[in-house]
Amino acid sequence: MTAARQPQWPRLAAALLALPLLLPLAFLATGFGDGRPDLWAHVSQHLLPRATGNTLVLALLVGVFTLIPGIGFAWAGARFEYPGRRVLDWALVLPLAIPGYVVAFVYVGVFDYSSLLQTSWRQLAPGLPALPTPRGLVGAALLLSLVLYPYVYLLSRAAFLRQGSAALDAARSLGRGPVEGFFRVVLPMTRPAWVAGVTLAVLETLADFGAVSILGVETLTTTIYRVWFDLQSLPNAAQLACGLLGLVALALLVERLARGKAQYAERAIKPLPRRALRGWHGWLVTVLAGVTVTMGFVVPMLRLGTWAWSARDELPRVSEAAWNTVALGGMATALVLLLALVLVMIARRMPGDRAVFAASFVGNLGYAVPGTVLAVGVMLMLVWMEGGLAQLGLGRVALSSSLVAVLLALSARFLRVGHGAVETAFSALRPSVIETARTLAVPAWMRFTRITLPLLRPGLVAGALLVLVEVMKELPATLMLRPFGWDTLAVRVYAYTSEGLWAQAAWPALLLSAVGLLPVWWLMRQQR
Repeated sequence: MTAARQPQWPRLAAALLALPLLLPLAFLATGFGDGRPDLWAHVSQHLLPRATGNTLVLALLVGVFTLIPGIGFAWAGARFEYPGRRVLDWALVLPLAIPGYVVAFVYVGVFDYSSLLQTSWRQLAPGLPALPTPRGLVGAALLLSLVLYPYVYLLSRAAFLRQGSAALDAARSLGRGPVEGFFRVVLPMTRPAWVAGVTLAVLETLADFGAVSILGVETLTTTIYRVWFDLQSLPNAAQLACGLLGLVALALLVERLARGKAQYAERAIKPLPRRALRGWHGWLVTVLAGVTVTMGFVVPMLRLGTWAWSARDELPRVSEAAWNTVALGGMATALVLLLALVLVMIARRMPGDRAVFAASFVGNLGYAVPGTVLAVGVMLMLVWMEGGLAQLGLGRVALSSSLVAVLLALSARFLRVGHGAVETAFSALRPSVIETARTLAVPAWMRFTRITLPLLRPGLVAGALLVLVEVMKELPATLMLRPFGWDTLAVRVYAYTSEGLWAQAAWPALLLSAVGLLPVWWLMRQQR
């Protein structure tokens, strides 16, 4: 069957599946016609310059702060043998399990004026100023980097392990030392990996809302929330969301230009050997890696544990938010996997079709869109739909104040996570198995339910796990779109920390961090 005779319904279905992301972003443009000019003058003069500057500086600092430890620890683990390497190789991934806003409020509580640390410092050094708090731009960049550097570490380490020793040996034969060979050979050849890791960290920084709110840093995400809820102007919030979306597009463009068109690959003639680091060199790497893991994972988990024990009476009050979180995660995960499964099956049915490829590409862009931007777009779209239904005589349909809004935003944001897992699962299928079933005249539905689906089950389970954890940790979209009084664990953490109730916020934060360990365990299992 030629491409011209192929049915059109798969293209139409793929386009419909891309609409949950396209429509909210399209409705953002309506904010330019309905905004309040007087309010926009106030925002552009007093709020926008500081928020834009802080956002750009924060993204730049996080990019630098994640690049150095990410590449450094990845190269040390792939190339050298140092004390504790086998443990630290996987321990360096553990900070990825803790949401950024949890680390932020933990360290704000640790350095609080009435905390044990500050009290002990005043007793030991009464004449010296108090210890600096993590509030502010630099503190936010450091704390976000503690939980985001594993992106660079994981991708760089995988690239270093895949890389053979031929290029480095050739550089040494030309008189290049190990340091010069690393910077002039290894880093350029693995550039796509670490550039992708830094880009992920920067995108997470641009989308962050909880950590910067707790640390008192005004960024575009917090300004969008403030304009919408405090100043009561959804159209003006849409204008700011368009600006934030432009910064995200700029980050993706820079990442594409940084990678270039060249292919960076090397046929591994022999594995890259590990060289033993003896003396203080090896122990220096061990200490640096240990301090990083301690600051990014051990200290937050220990502090959450002590707070949770002191506020153990609060656990029953968290149960409702926990059930809401599980219910929302289950519904969003099922929706995302269903959409991803249909998209992948359409793409496999029509390989090379430009319309299907474009629909899949657009649908997968949601992960790069901040939750605040999607929340504004979804709200504008649902308010318009409510008005249209009312004009048709169908009465008041509460779409914008229901879980429909939250599910739309979450499915659009995390479709890329589910799509990647489903696509990977399909790529591992042996075509001969499906072809054999087809030659035996097995009906299509039976081939899918009895052959394809059981073979896809491991990949689907992994994808469901990743999507579930991402949905449970998501704060801005859930906070801005949830029905009134319907809290999740992430929303409860934000509510408690907004009032400085660190101990009360410990239980929901501890539960979220424990769930976040599941994909970290899966990642390390895949690497092994």
